Amino acid sequence: MKQNHWLPVCIFLAGILLFSACRKDRDWTPPPQNTEKDTTSTGFYLLNEGGWGYNNATLDYFDIHNGIYERDVFTKANPDAVLGLGDTGNDIGVYGSKLYIVMNWSKKIEILDARTARRIKVLTDQTHKAIENARYITFANGYAYLSSYTTSEKGMVLEIDTATLSITRTVEVGRQPDELTVVGNKLYVANSGGYSPANLEHTVSVIDLSAFKVTKAITVAPNLRRLKKDSNGYLYICPWGTTNKLYVVDTKTDQLTDSIGVMVEDFTIIRDTAYIYGTDYGGGQHAYTRVDLKNKKVIPGSFVTDGTKIIMPYGIAVDPNNGSIYIADARNYSEAGDLYGFDTNGKLKSTIKKTGIIPGHIAFYNRSASAGR
Repeated sequence: MKQNHWLPVCIFLAGILLFSACRKDRDWTPPPQNTEKDTTSTGFYLLNEGGWGYNNATLDYFDIHNGIYERDVFTKANPDAVLGLGDTGNDIGVYGSKLYIVMNWSKKIEILDARTARRIKVLTDQTHKAIENARYITFANGYAYLSSYTTSEKGMVLEIDTATLSITRTVEVGRQPDELTVVGNKLYVANSGGYSPANLEHTVSVIDLSAFKVTKAITVAPNLRRLKKDSNGYLYICPWGTTNKLYVVDTKTDQLTDSIGVMVEDFTIIRDTAYIYGTDYGGGQHAYTRVDLKNKKVIPGSFVTDGTKIIMPYGIAVDPNNGSIYIADARNYSEAGDLYGFDTNGKLKSTIKKTGIIPGHIAFYNRSASAGR
């Protein structure tokens, strides 16, 4: 993605003019439709990414138990925050009592009280130059780990102490690192090289957490993007649309051991089952597929069983408490999107219209109870 130096300035000024109009639009959106009380789960935050350069990312909260959907909770909790949440929300995660929001184009990490959504601290590129193009975040053993595109030639992973909220260590990885996860004492990072289409990256960087050094680069496939783990020490990695495969790495040997033929754009893993959506851009069709990770086999049929039409799937999450499936619909990327909830049989049970611009990132959390650290 090449960037014109004048383009961000123009878009930023336009974003200021559009910001209040977008917020008024959302105030007029209808309430949730077909929602119902759920006694087996609690709720989740939904990060609406917003249009790149428009400064219209928002944070919503869905109280599943009471069927109440609250829009723009960040702005309500932080009325003095200049320009609201910011520009291009790329990832979200709850760890202990804090909510971390990765704002890509605003070049910052918003750290909030997870119960109230009030701002605790902001880490920005002005004080930490490594946060230039923040991408994804994961957590382990009292630390957060953040991937960042620092330049076109190198990527960086930052370690953040979740008690002091300070950056403690950094390490260089492959070009344009994206999703990352911790297995044991190792941190795995999917490198995309997405800014250099003629010279894409093919590797997963392996970082020893004790030394915080890269010990190996596992060759997998070009333009890697998503990376998640199961309960048996395997990683599952998908590229940015370069192959119709889900790749398998054994973290005991740090070797690529298998690939599963499936159309995959994004996925999540719950109880050793992968829930995947993929898009056939030639035919404009979407597939909703499950994979049995114990046997590395595709489960026949779609996990959306009632024919619900989703225009542009952009995010997926499965409730760890009851197995409900949530799929975000970005629609045309410029108007407010939708959020669909399905039961374990793939039947639509809730529809929330006009969430925000480009909904796509979910973090489960019960706002009615306080968490640990």
